[in-house]
Amino acid sequence: IISREQADELLGGVEGAYILRESQRQPGCYTLALRFGNQTLNYRLFYDGKHFVGEKRFESIHDLVTDGLITLYIETKASEYISKMTTNPIYEHIGYATLLREKVSRRLSRSKTDSRKASVTTCEENAPVEKVSRLIYEEID
Repeated sequence: IISREQADELLGGVEGAYILRESQRQPGCYTLALRFGNQTLNYRLFYDGKHFVGEKRFESIHDLVTDGLITLYIETKASEYISKMTTNPIYEHIGYATLLREKVSRRLSRSKTDSRKASVTTCEENAPVEKVSRLIYEEID
């Protein structure tokens, strides 16, 4: 059992470092002290067969911390850029967005064509045979 201040001191300002400690305020509960952005963040840990802080569950504390660091980094460094991308789509008419739109259109056309059936007569037996028309498209990577 150590305090928040002691955990902060032990982490020594090293980005990404973390300590699991028993909570002083709630004995029997554990806290993850995680160093990120020049500060120590404290999170209550939960366990139900898997480790979690929020909704996502992890097999190990290491996986939980790794995911948390990635999420914190994205939220800190890329949130403004991601916001701009969603509100101002500058790539709407060129590049990947156009290819993606064409790919979706082809898939829709293909599903309509797949459902059409044609009746064909064979020369030998003069009996009707059902044939399914299909268009095959090459996927765009």
